[in-house]
Formats: sequence, structure tokens, C-alpha cells
Amino acid sequence: MNAAPPAGPTGRAHRRTRVLAALFAGATMASATPAGAVAPRCAIELQNNVCLEANPVCPAVSSPTGVNAGDWPAFQANVQHTGQSAFDGPACNASVWSTRLVGRILSSPVLAEGNPGEPQTLFVPVGKAPVCALDPASGAVRWCGTDNRGKRADRSSPVIGNGDFAYIGTRDNDMWAIQIPPIGGPLGHVAWRQKVCTDGDITVPPIIGNDGLVYMASDSLGAGTLMAMCPGSTRQVKWCKNPVGGGIRNASPALSPAGDALYVTIGGGILGAFQPQTGASLWQANLETKRRIGRNSNLAPVVDPNTGRIYVGLREGLWAVDPPSTPSGTPTVTRFLDTRGANQRIEAPAALDLARGRVIVGASKGPSSTLYALDAAGHVVWQRSDLGGGKFQNNPPVVDASGRIYLTLDKSLIALNPDGTNLWRREFSSRLPASPILADGRVYVGSTDGQVYAIGDCGA
Repeated sequence: MNAAPPAGPTGRAHRRTRVLAALFAGATMASATPAGAVAPRCAIELQNNVCLEANPVCPAVSSPTGVNAGDWPAFQANVQHTGQSAFDGPACNASVWSTRLVGRILSSPVLAEGNPGEPQTLFVPVGKAPVCALDPASGAVRWCGTDNRGKRADRSSPVIGNGDFAYIGTRDNDMWAIQIPPIGGPLGHVAWRQKVCTDGDITVPPIIGNDGLVYMASDSLGAGTLMAMCPGSTRQVKWCKNPVGGGIRNASPALSPAGDALYVTIGGGILGAFQPQTGASLWQANLETKRRIGRNSNLAPVVDPNTGRIYVGLREGLWAVDPPSTPSGTPTVTRFLDTRGANQRIEAPAALDLARGRVIVGASKGPSSTLYALDAAGHVVWQRSDLGGGKFQNNPPVVDASGRIYLTLDKSLIALNPDGTNLWRREFSSRLPASPILADGRVYVGSTDGQVYAIGDCGA
């Protein structure tokens, strides 16, 4: 827990006090909240200590827990964020369908069973919905919106799991737990919303452990907040850390292959490892000097499920971190790709081609970008700097079962063969600010004008 801030703050502490005062002023107006609206939930006690509600004993819940079955149920496919599909993507750029939704799409959709045993649903983070559910076969809207209202989804992709829940962060400092109706049912029901009371926009895609714990994070005025939420329909914080030593913006936490460590990129320069059940710090790797994290950057860690190695892309390159063999040990840190000479930054996670032992990562200098394929030792197998204008920011590449690579750059959706040669390309009228996702023979991608596209069904 945190003590209240000292009197007479200066600098960043003074700015934080002003923001908290504004939040408190909003909270005192709760009696004037219109019927049906969500009242502010930032009492002064929670402003001074956002971890005040933590309780390590979760209510009992029935199974199932964990991420739901599906082709792509979480940010970058899974809780290790490998970005690799078990299926082959499309070999052509044929349009299957497109559906227009209300609002901007700034993060990737996910594809999973909304209720166990049902056909899969495409869940799209968009506008103030903050989630719309589409039939992936036809693009028809199954439902769009909830029985609550709030601010817009930003760069927080949803995660689907714990039976019938979609979890997503929004710009109103909340993470939403949305109970998914059966196919053909009404709007999603908001079971609870967890607020971070330090101006903590939730732009981080949450993840779910096998035990159902939901891990969420917030920038929290550059101090950082990390929370584990209990599964089920009752809102309860199991553990909470604030401050964590730096902001957490857009970068989704990742779990180790055994689920015994939670990895988080902190302050744009530190990789922290935490005990998933308690939040206790296991170790830290200081990779680069902490910096202010950009609005569009995503510095999420990526974990190799075979070796446990963690890849983190930052301003000065791609880092490989091998966890210690014991909890009290020291991780081994290697600069896997040095981008300093090219003045390139890495602001989107890597993707893994596990069959070939390759790491695929994009780096940018202004509007000019390079895609690299690296082998297990960090040697460049091939690189492409001729893919056109656009930056790698929150739009990591994805890899299909055959090693083909799919990525977005500005208004382009690009497919490459495993050797880096061109497979196909398709241009759109609006920007594609987030990654595509892969299903059997298809790619799904969203644009800033609210359009969702399905590409593929190419036949034999």
C-alpha cells in the first residue's frame, strides 16, 4: 500500500496533486449524476492509495477459468504474445466482407468462443461501444455495445476468457468486465468496472492466467499501476502495485510458459518480473534509461514458449532476456538487435516464427521503417526497407503456421513469404493502426474509419 503524498509537492508530484484534486472534485458531484450514468468512483482514499481495495482471497468461482478456446483470443494470439497462428493465413488478397462500425479502431480485434462450445465470435474494440461482436463468417453484427456507457476504447485489445467474459480497458480509467451473451442474445452486460484513480487510462490489453486472474495495468501519471483482478462477476482486486517505478502504456503484460512469472515493461526501459499470485517482485532487468512513453508506442514483452526467453523492443534495439534459473537469481540480458546506428526505434512487439527459430520485428525512423528477420543468435537473416511509408507503432507483425508474415503499415496490409519476398499487398482508404489477426485462411483487420475487413478464402 502507498502512503498519502507529502504536503507541499513540487514538480511531477505537484502535477499529480492537481490531477487528483480534479478527480476528487468530479467525485463530489456524484449526487448530480443523471439516472443511468455511471457515478465517479474516485473517493479521496482511493486517490491517495489506488491499491486500498486489494484483498488476496478471491471469491469462489465455477470453472472454466483461463483464456477461452479460439483462433486468436488475446493480444498477439496468446498470453506469451508470440503473434503466431496455428493456421495458415491467406495466400491472396481477396475481399471476403467488410463491416462499418461507429468509432475508430485503434487496436487489434480478437477471435474466440464467447461462450464455451459456441462458434467463434470476432470481438472488435471500437469507439465507445467499447466492444462489438461480429460473426466472423459473414461480418454480421451479433451485438455492439453494452448496458453501460463510458469513454472510448483506445489501444487496449480485449481478451476473452473465464467462461463468458470479455475484458478491455478504456479511456475513462476503467477496465471493463463484460459478460458475453449467448449468440442471438442482447447487448453485453457489464458485470463490473475497475477504476484506476490516478488519471489511469487503461490502454493496456489485459491478459488472463489459467487460474482466471486478470492482469491489467495503467500509466498512472508515469508512476505505473499493476493489478490482478479476481475472476467471476464480483469486482475484487486480488493484488495491486502502485507505483511500480514507471508508466505502463499500451504494453500488455505476458506470462512465462509455466505461468509462474508475470512480465511487464516499465517506464520504457525496465523489464519487471512479478509473482502472478501475489504481485511480489521477482527480479528486474534494467535495459535502457527510462523515458516518457509515447501515445502510440507498445513495448509489450514477447515470450518464447519453448525456451522461456523474453524479447523486449525499445528505442535502442531489441533485447533478449533469459530468466534466472531460481527466483532469486539474476537474468541474462543480451542486445539482440542494435538499432542505434540506424537511429531506429522499436515501438511494437516482435513476433515469433517458432518452427524456424526466427524473430520478426519492425523498427522505424520517422515514417521510414525496416522489417527484420533474425535467427536464434540474433543474426539478420533478411531485412526489408522498401515496404513503403508508415511506422511500426502498436502494430507488430503476425506469423502464420507456414512462416508467412502479415503486417500493416499506414494504409497498407502486406503479406510476405518466410524468406521475406512479396506474397501480396492490399491498399485501403484509411489507416490500419493496429495488427491484423489470423484465422484459418483469413486475415481480419480494422481501420481508423471504423471499418473491419476480412481478407482471404483463397481456395486451393
